[in-house]
Amino acid sequence: MKIKYDTKRALEVFELLDKLWKSKTSIFKDVVLSQNRWPEPEQRKELANYLFCAAIFMRGARNSDDPFRWLSRLWQKVPEMFNPESVAREWTMRKIQHTIREITPEILQKKKEEDNGNGGAGPLGYNLRESTRFWHKNLTLLHEEWGGDILNAFWGVTEFEGFYRRVNYEENEAGFEGMKRKIFSLFTIWLQERELISIFPTPLPIDHHALRILTATSIVKFLDPHVPVTLEKYYPALIGQFAVRVYDKKVNDPIAIWSQKFLKKHNISHLTVNPAMWVISRDFCSNQIQNTTRKDGTFFFTPELLKQNPRLWPKKYKNPCRYCPLENFCTGVMPSHPYHKRGTMVMMQRIPYAEPYLPGIDWRDVMPYAGRRRSLSKNY
Repeated sequence: MKIKYDTKRALEVFELLDKLWKSKTSIFKDVVLSQNRWPEPEQRKELANYLFCAAIFMRGARNSDDPFRWLSRLWQKVPEMFNPESVAREWTMRKIQHTIREITPEILQKKKEEDNGNGGAGPLGYNLRESTRFWHKNLTLLHEEWGGDILNAFWGVTEFEGFYRRVNYEENEAGFEGMKRKIFSLFTIWLQERELISIFPTPLPIDHHALRILTATSIVKFLDPHVPVTLEKYYPALIGQFAVRVYDKKVNDPIAIWSQKFLKKHNISHLTVNPAMWVISRDFCSNQIQNTTRKDGTFFFTPELLKQNPRLWPKKYKNPCRYCPLENFCTGVMPSHPYHKRGTMVMMQRIPYAEPYLPGIDWRDVMPYAGRRRSLSKNY
């Protein structure tokens, strides 16, 4: 996959995000990230291992609030489930699954049969068998090869790739399964945020949110011929739109490696750019009408349709782009449904919403989930 990077645009966007996130003003005021919302261990080693377990669940089309909410409650009730030695000697994959299912009704305040088909595990029901297999196997390996402390894997590390070579199971027998560069870069950032390890050059976790921002602002462009969306059964409205199949080694990894080098060269922190992009994509881009679908994922508001019929815009459309600091850089959209369901990035032209600007309106009054600000007392 041939990828082109607009370094001038990248510098403008990343410097702006860095500045805004550090100031905690505008749309980033009072934002609380998922990993900082729930009670967690206080001891250094236990906290690092707890976050290591949480990272296992950061895959797929999952609301990242949910794993932390579940794992926080699990840690409070069965802390031995996060202890590598205990897991290696006394736990099985089935026991981990059972424990998650036992705690779910308490969190949801519902009976087991009201779990909406998630196997009694709530939001963790997505790939539960696979996730718990990784949990058991990785914590057992952590006990046997790393002294039961994931922080040992960072000993002497001065940049991310050195750490990744140690923990990537494709390169090292002592590596962990179910976790690739994206998951490990996110996990590294969590540890750095809590000052559990030193801050060293780390790539941006390249997921749907990062790719959406990077392509919409033209920082990243794909030069190879596009892959036509031909799955008429699923996406008839997207036939002929520009699309790229997502592969770790051809798409995500090269962009991640580029991001680390670029941020290091320009002395911009990944600890600001990463959460800033994530918040904008999740709270703003996801509410932009061209990024939305019907519940069955069959209809999209394509540029052609919006140009032909402006009445498709909802009468009470709460235009999220109005409040986005990147609107002047943004020309594209990327719906999440094809990415998560078919492994395909569909990139389309963003059609600006024509509306009169109404002064005096606070973006937090019109955005339904902006910032995901919650009080812990309301969740327990």
